[in-house]
Amino acid sequence: MIGVDSSIIIDILRKRINLEKLQKFSEEDLWTTETVVYELLYGVYFGGEKIAEKEQQIAAILDTFTYILPFDRKSAAKAAHIGGNLARTGQMLDHNDTLIAGSLLAHGCNKFLTKNKRDFERIKELEVLDL
Repeated sequence: MIGVDSSIIIDILRKRINLEKLQKFSEEDLWTTETVVYELLYGVYFGGEKIAEKEQQIAAILDTFTYILPFDRKSAAKAAHIGGNLARTGQMLDHNDTLIAGSLLAHGCNKFLTKNKRDFERIKELEVLDL
């Protein structure tokens, strides 16, 4: 299983990345998280234009994923562990990024596609992949 960040999905929506490019990972299931869904929809509502169209585009992309992980107690505990340890060492990470990593790792997904490598590479348990 491979987790996919909002930065990748945003590039698909903006046609900077072709959805088929993810097919090179087709031997593995593609996962994302409800926090990623939140980030995507937040951007739609913040932009305020063509909301229904963008919601449909996001839904179509999300339909290609094997699983969208919930943010549950297990995810919260893992995210708190990651965020707390990084903050203690002066390596603050955006809360949404911490929640995404916590959800993935709590559910056994340790491979991750993102354009935000610099931040996510600080999480030792997460293998950040190139697209």
